[in-house]
Amino acid sequence: MVSSGRPWGGAGVPGIYVVLLYDVLESLNLDASALLVGLGVSRDELLAVDRRVSMSLAQTVAERGVEMVGERGLGFRYARAMSITLHGPVGLLALSSASAQDALDAACRFLGLRAPFLEIHRTRQSGQAHLQLRSTRPLGIAHDFIIEAMLVGLVFMIEQLLESLPQGLEIHRCGPAPAWLMALRKEVGVPVCFDQEENALVFPLSALEARPRLADPQVAAIARQQCEMEFRQWRTEDEGVMARRIRSALQDHPAPLPSLQGMAERLAVSARTLKRHLQQAGLSYRQLQDEERYQQARRLLVQSENSISEVAYRLGYNDVANFSKAFKRWSGMTPSAYREKR
Repeated sequence: MVSSGRPWGGAGVPGIYVVLLYDVLESLNLDASALLVGLGVSRDELLAVDRRVSMSLAQTVAERGVEMVGERGLGFRYARAMSITLHGPVGLLALSSASAQDALDAACRFLGLRAPFLEIHRTRQSGQAHLQLRSTRPLGIAHDFIIEAMLVGLVFMIEQLLESLPQGLEIHRCGPAPAWLMALRKEVGVPVCFDQEENALVFPLSALEARPRLADPQVAAIARQQCEMEFRQWRTEDEGVMARRIRSALQDHPAPLPSLQGMAERLAVSARTLKRHLQQAGLSYRQLQDEERYQQARRLLVQSENSISEVAYRLGYNDVANFSKAFKRWSGMTPSAYREKR
């Protein structure tokens, strides 16, 4: 059974996001109850205020949703069903900010409170802002769904903030256009460009000066205080002390990464104690290993002097096929496809 998480007071994903996916599947006449089978949590429980679930449970649910929906644009459908108010104080802060720039700054700072598996990188190129989304951990077959939902969701949020979309706004996506695109493209409201080098939202810098229609300095100040309180608590309690120590040790350890027993010896605890701490945080040692292997693999693959077989060997794989299978599970694409996009 996968840990169902706990009320707010640690890392995780808001339960309301799982409820939203449940409802999207129901709207497609699918058996939404299959999402939660064996996970020890019900839809009603996830509706509780500030209920959170472990990231492993959230990923399991997302992967099940992708398998159930297939090629019907789950990310787009999920984003279309989401209102900015579902994001709690973070959404309220964005709505009441004095400018689109302030709303963007808030979204970037507090993204971890709502999507702790993603990060936003901001760059400026030729008068345009690029908001690039990157996963901070392997997302498996749910990768494309999550990235798609976030990018399209940001477009819909901008529309809610400003009442109309700024000219020149585009979505950039790595990989080829999906089969569902032609049927739903017009409903996205902005051009979606595929086979790009990034998963990003691109728009003119001038759009950052726009004023949200519900701008209110008093409301924004209160919402920011709430976000800052949650942020401090999240940073303090995120996945437990042991998980942070393991992540740090894995980042400092050259490939191949140590076994569970090897890590336990490094941290001067028993393997049983290490495993118990991780289970309490809704994690497993293999999950943390995979996260670090994914990061190391990405760094090695962008170096053209490393062949894919050399990258596989350095990461501890004796079989290139096994490495390719693992990398596709982490990123949604093969090592060679990832390298071609970089």
